[in-house]
Amino acid sequence: MSVYLLFALRMKTHYEIFWSLFAGQLTFPRRQRDALLKVAITRYAERLEHYCRLAPLQWFNFFNFWQRHD
Repeated sequence: MSVYLLFALRMKTHYEIFWSLFAGQLTFPRRQRDALLKVAITRYAERLEHYCRLAPLQWFNFFNFWQRHD
């Protein structure tokens, strides 16, 4: 199963859609799992950083991390 990344950014008067193949398949042999997972995580963080820099005010967190549970 392929893994794709999709970002939709508002650019002044319109939205731009960015769609790209991230990996043909994410399978990690047991002996290499930790190292390959770190590579995949780093690649994902780099792509996310790229799009965050294109539109830094458009990123939201919909989970209320700061909600108090008394």
